[in-house]
Amino acid sequence: MNCNHSYMSRLLWAFAILASSGAGCADTVVKTQSEFEAAVDAARPGDTITLANGVWTDFEMVFTGTGTADKPITLTAETKGEVIISGVSNLRIAGEYLVVSGLVFRDGYTPTNEVISFRRTKGHVANNSRVTEVVIDHFNNPERNETDFWVMMYGKSNRFDHNHLEGKSNSGVTMAVRLDSELSQNNHHRIDHNYFGPRSVLGSNGGETLRIGTSHYSLTDSHTVVENNFFDRCNGEVEIISNKSGRNTFRGNVFYESRGTLTLRHGNDNLIENNVFFGNDVDHTGGIRLINKRQTIRNNYLTGLKGYRFGGALVVMNGVPNSPINRYHQVEDSLIENNTILDSDHIELAAGSDAERSAVPLTTAIRNNLIVNGEEIDSIAVHDDISGITFEGNVISGVAKLPSDRGFEQKSVKLEKHSNGLLYPAGKELAGVGVSRELTVLERSETGPAWYPKPGYAGRFEGGEV
Repeated sequence: MNCNHSYMSRLLWAFAILASSGAGCADTVVKTQSEFEAAVDAARPGDTITLANGVWTDFEMVFTGTGTADKPITLTAETKGEVIISGVSNLRIAGEYLVVSGLVFRDGYTPTNEVISFRRTKGHVANNSRVTEVVIDHFNNPERNETDFWVMMYGKSNRFDHNHLEGKSNSGVTMAVRLDSELSQNNHHRIDHNYFGPRSVLGSNGGETLRIGTSHYSLTDSHTVVENNFFDRCNGEVEIISNKSGRNTFRGNVFYESRGTLTLRHGNDNLIENNVFFGNDVDHTGGIRLINKRQTIRNNYLTGLKGYRFGGALVVMNGVPNSPINRYHQVEDSLIENNTILDSDHIELAAGSDAERSAVPLTTAIRNNLIVNGEEIDSIAVHDDISGITFEGNVISGVAKLPSDRGFEQKSVKLEKHSNGLLYPAGKELAGVGVSRELTVLERSETGPAWYPKPGYAGRFEGGEV
């Protein structure tokens, strides 16, 4: 009887919405879960479903529909930040041209594997849809070893922007892009202007902040763009970002005191450019780790990084001959150019060399990079044959031992602060070495929703302020 009553209530509510909207777009404020479900059932292109301010408890939302590019269907908060989703709750999005904004997930956890999922079922995904100005704050399963994912992107041409993800403590990647069917491959997603806040050390694999792909689908292209995000003390594990697919771009991101690296773990033809890494001499802070084929790493600024071995400032790995898809493919045909590495303890070449990882880097160029240490240290380690790497036009200062007798020039380099707050060689003599003076440093305030506070931090780095 209760089920029939609930169904009839939804049906009557849906009829009421349709009658009130007429031929135009409806803006419907809903105050109960049944009203929300009815509004979703009735939604047409251009409609907006508004959740009334307050705490919505144990709310498993399914937001489906078919909007258009000009008239998306929108789910939003009556007042951004005043709609709290708590208890055992989650959100599944599926359809075309859907927008979600203004919600806060807090004081609860998901009953499934995902807090926000860009699909309802495996065959019903979201395309051309957007999640913006949404917060997930310490929304953790009380069982630390229970695995879940806060955001899982499926489908194609979706955007995740200006969101705030902070405080994940249980097992599972904070955010992932899945390529587990043709519906989600070659997806052209955009992940931008998000604030990825502090994540404590997990102590095992599965603590990445962002993962794109999995080893099983790693030879599939994703075409995902990750740009202008702020990674603030993301310490879950050694891979802050784990790239496991092809043709992705990582551009303009800031990594602040994060204990790990941006790792090209699997997949080929990826681009890492214009990123800034501020270690501030914090233990285990790292930079970029390179594996696989045809990777490009250019115009990145890395300073004060103290990580070592696989967590160093720049790590070029050895591979496994005829590697299985889930191991280490050989570095080939890759380019590392015009990066600046300052006061960072470890650059590792042919890293991980052992009886299994014996395939040394091939046909790879390292050129026009600037490496400067305030005090002379032995910061560049060579673990195997690096004759397959061509060195050209690199300038170093404060490095005790050169990795090659070609392609490096030892100079006394005086650094001065540029208008972007970063340090560059004084004068114009080395203008073509290291990062461009046009490099823009993303401000933390440019990421996440402006209305939700971020946790405190010093905000200082060598050469200026973030």
